[in-house]
Amino acid sequence: MTPPRRLTERAFVLVLAAFFMWIPPLVGVFSLDGQIFGLPILFVYFFAGWAVLITLCAMLTRSLRKAAKSEGP
Repeated sequence: MTPPRRLTERAFVLVLAAFFMWIPPLVGVFSLDGQIFGLPILFVYFFAGWAVLITLCAMLTRSLRKAAKSEGP
């Protein structure tokens, strides 16, 4: 029972996106002195990115479960 190829490719891209979001050169771009809603821009970047990744992971997991159920035993 293997998941559809497209869903596994999306999962792999999600992992790569998560990795590249937090590498030091990209994080340095958001290390600014400004604030958004009273929070430093870097904190907003970390927590907004984290929330987006969690949401995308939940959506992908739901799709994988549906694909597994429709495939059956």
